[in-house]
Amino acid sequence: MAGRKTEYGSGPLFKAAGTVYGVMVCAALLVLANVYVVLLPLLAGLVGPVALLGFVLVGPAVVASCYAFNRLPAGEDTGVFHDFVKSYRDNFGQALVVWLPYMLLLGAIAFNLAVLPGTSSPGSTGGTDPVQLAARIGLVGLALMVCTTAMNAMLLLSRFAFRTRDIHRLSVYTLGVQRRVSLGNAGILFVTAFVLVMTTAWLALFVAGLVLYLVCLNSRPLLAAVEAKFTVAGGPSVAG
Repeated sequence: MAGRKTEYGSGPLFKAAGTVYGVMVCAALLVLANVYVVLLPLLAGLVGPVALLGFVLVGPAVVASCYAFNRLPAGEDTGVFHDFVKSYRDNFGQALVVWLPYMLLLGAIAFNLAVLPGTSSPGSTGGTDPVQLAARIGLVGLALMVCTTAMNAMLLLSRFAFRTRDIHRLSVYTLGVQRRVSLGNAGILFVTAFVLVMTTAWLALFVAGLVLYLVCLNSRPLLAAVEAKFTVAGGPSVAG
């Protein structure tokens, strides 16, 4: 009985192992690219704007990770390390420009959350002030919306060669048009943030890569919709 011979490396277990390995490599590169952020808890003397500078390089690293992760499940990758370094080098400047407005917004929200009183007002008999609670919930919701929009921008930059202002416009546009994807990404980010707050921020070293990979998988319909509506097949708007 003649049968088709299975090629080496085409089995599901082999592909699964390759995916796990790719996620681990990219997670390690993501941590190395943001080593300053990793060391921030140990640098207690750095506060305010100086500490905020450590997050500037988060944008290029996230874009590079998205580029590598988007190519990994499609079988287009030339090696996660190579893809990460290529995107980090090619998109570094634009990634900084795209990421900075979101970073500053998140910094402002974090500052307001930090100075917002979390205890009851002096005249109350106990419990949480409803106004303060509502303000805190509103700021957390706003931060989640900004994070989701920023994630859309990083995904778009990792896939397409749009102008910076178009990236910003499309990041907001896709937030509303691709509601299922946006809600999925917001849920992933919220659960991750909740777990980190309830446990330890150091856990981010081990889950950051996996979280970004899940966001990339969830965002495939968003990228496909943008490619179909805003690009010409094979045209310069699609990053290779």
